[in-house]
Amino acid sequence: MADQPAVNSAKEFFEKVLPEGFAAGDHAASGENASLHYVITGEGGGEWNVKVADGKMTVTAGAAPEPALVTFKLSSRDLLDAVNSRNGAVPGLVLPIQQPGKGGGSAAARSLKGTMVLHLTRPDGDPLEMEMCFNGAAAPKTEMTVALSDRIAMDEGRMNGQEAFMTGKIKVQGDMGFLMQVAMATGR
Repeated sequence: MADQPAVNSAKEFFEKVLPEGFAAGDHAASGENASLHYVITGEGGGEWNVKVADGKMTVTAGAAPEPALVTFKLSSRDLLDAVNSRNGAVPGLVLPIQQPGKGGGSAAARSLKGTMVLHLTRPDGDPLEMEMCFNGAAAPKTEMTVALSDRIAMDEGRMNGQEAFMTGKIKVQGDMGFLMQVAMATGR
């Protein structure tokens, strides 16, 4: 999305940019079906439901009609940083992208029940804060603090999450079992 004009609001992203970007891709063969709910806080915030089924995406504004596969909660500032690839963030932080050969996808996420809170520190400025609630389950809860650049490196396969934890790059509070389930389900 970095080569596109800047996205100026959460509404613009969810109601225009995301559906148009999805429509431009070839998703019919992926077989992925998922419902995602986004709770965006702060100025310009709101709630959006993103449903992918049979190669098509629909986006509706408002509260989720039922528990989503994953509910993301973050500030409008952090969302716009991610979708505009600025302040160290990238779109993949807020858009679950399945990497070939890495596991994950909606089938793996269906088995998860719990909430992961991410505190992604940046060298300059406030951390990017995001909460991901899997299948409507508030518990167990795990909080993870890691440098934003290290989280991106893990997502891209350039850093091993277990090694990052063992060397102190990742700090964890809460349910370690749930953290391991998330890591296995997402291939990270």
